[in-house]
Amino acid sequence: MKRDISFLWLVAVLAVFSGCAPVIDKPIDPALCPGKPNIAAAVRTLALQRQNVQPFVASADCTLSWREEDGDEKDEHVPGKLAFVPPAKIFFKGDKFGEVRFGTNETEFWLRVKPELDSYWYGSKAQARSCDQVLLIDPANIAEALGVVDVTTGWQLSYRDGFDILDFRAGGKRKKRVYVNTCDYRIELIEYFDDAEMKKITVELNNYTTGSNGLVIPSEVRIAAYDEMGLEVNSALLKLKNPKLLPPEKQGKKLFVRPPRDGYKNVYKLSENCEFVPVD
Repeated sequence: MKRDISFLWLVAVLAVFSGCAPVIDKPIDPALCPGKPNIAAAVRTLALQRQNVQPFVASADCTLSWREEDGDEKDEHVPGKLAFVPPAKIFFKGDKFGEVRFGTNETEFWLRVKPELDSYWYGSKAQARSCDQVLLIDPANIAEALGVVDVTTGWQLSYRDGFDILDFRAGGKRKKRVYVNTCDYRIELIEYFDDAEMKKITVELNNYTTGSNGLVIPSEVRIAAYDEMGLEVNSALLKLKNPKLLPPEKQGKKLFVRPPRDGYKNVYKLSENCEFVPVD
């Protein structure tokens, strides 16, 4: 398996991702599904959805896809388990490679992979938020893949083909674009851009499922990473199955506590320069 940094990022987002045709090509009649009249109305609706997201646990059937240096395309199936307590706590484990563990809490995030890489990455979420560039392991992106996107009235709103399109800009440059289906007002596509406004990452959220107790989650999510030419080079497809509410007594367990080094050979911490640097 190709062990590049793009693959590491895909391993991190096993917690939340799947795949299908681009959502913006879905045949939706805009006359039947008009967009919101202004950004304030869009913000109110999305904020209400975020408030209604409930803690859950689900099995995660994931497929990683990547392109080798010789051009051959490869796939790897990774079964796992996901727990999510909004807005900040995520835990994923998969045992295909021996151990894959990804987690976040209110202040930290971490990724451990063994024996394929025998490496452990971690950092503070505050530091990750301060980084202008698209991080390859970004806790904010992973939470957003479950539909928890914090949109404010500072964003720009436009409408096209049955989708409200919300753009976030910083320093005059587009950083993030969100496509919202105006029929059910669910987020179906998120795009992330680098400093040159080139698309680097896309996240598709599909087949929202409504379960018992009002639990609503995207049962399929797909993430893709792109090279400097805009070509897709890696992707991860995750199907969430059998989601169940996570009871309060299990929400504060050690799942959401950053684990110790535990004998990992390589340990890296996110620095003030937004780079993962070795830790002795």
